[in-house]
Amino acid sequence: MTKLSVIILSYAIDEEVYRMNCRAIESLFSSENWRLENGDWTLEVLLMESNREAKYAYDSRVRVLVPEEKFGFHRFFNIGLEQTSGDFVAFCNNDIVFLPGWWSAIMKVKKEHPRFMCFSPVDSSYPMMAEEIATGKEYTIGWENKRHFAAWCFVWERKVFKTIGLFDETFDFYSADDDELQTLHYYAIPNVLATGSEVKHLSQVVTKKVGINKYAVTDKERYPLSEYEIKRGWTWLWDDVRFYVAYQREKAKWGNHWMRKRVDNFLLRHSWLNITPVTKFLYNRRVNLFLAKITGISDPNPVILTKND
Repeated sequence: MTKLSVIILSYAIDEEVYRMNCRAIESLFSSENWRLENGDWTLEVLLMESNREAKYAYDSRVRVLVPEEKFGFHRFFNIGLEQTSGDFVAFCNNDIVFLPGWWSAIMKVKKEHPRFMCFSPVDSSYPMMAEEIATGKEYTIGWENKRHFAAWCFVWERKVFKTIGLFDETFDFYSADDDELQTLHYYAIPNVLATGSEVKHLSQVVTKKVGINKYAVTDKERYPLSEYEIKRGWTWLWDDVRFYVAYQREKAKWGNHWMRKRVDNFLLRHSWLNITPVTKFLYNRRVNLFLAKITGISDPNPVILTKND
């Protein structure tokens, strides 16, 4: 018997978001013939609510948890891991709809390839994912964000955390998905896009309600970009200081973004090198910075974040 724990993050600030939560939950329960007793699959659903003032009622099969801690994408997922017990864990936003058969499609790939531990469903409205669906393959392996993976819904076997540890809680929202993917790549753990498993992402409903304009960077001397980054059009990082800070945290942890892309391409061409000793070496920050320097793509103006950032 296989148990799936579904952790859904919520910020129910009004009735519209509450209805969206209910839609996600209802679609989850109706997406499969969940055999909750004496069957092949069991299901538990945990709604992690970050609005402490929310008093909404949900399906009795859903457990609602309102943590005392300040919201953080990875922090709440780590709490959810501790509060659930499934062999597999689905990490989900509340702005998705589960389509019929999404879970059984993942289990089909898992049954045929037992070594796989990390899976992502598709959303066919995403152009790069649609390209992967069009190949006709039952699954593809890759670590490219928005092509092989999307943070609004992914499923990992619980035992993967014995290898990687818990999610890095310094990533509270932005760049959390990049850190997740980089961690898998670091440990040479395949990220599997199950093309037969589909969910529908409603796309940042709550984020749009909260708004991002108030977070635009006005003091660019305090939050500088290197000439290299500006030339490559990364000035969008100034649109939201939270983007900027998350990007710098990612760079401080993993090293130069463009150097990692070169390593990604190298490993794609030489897939037999995707083994832990090699990936741990190539994705080591110090090695990354050394390679970036000798190839001429080092960042001449590294930013040191303060505790307030």
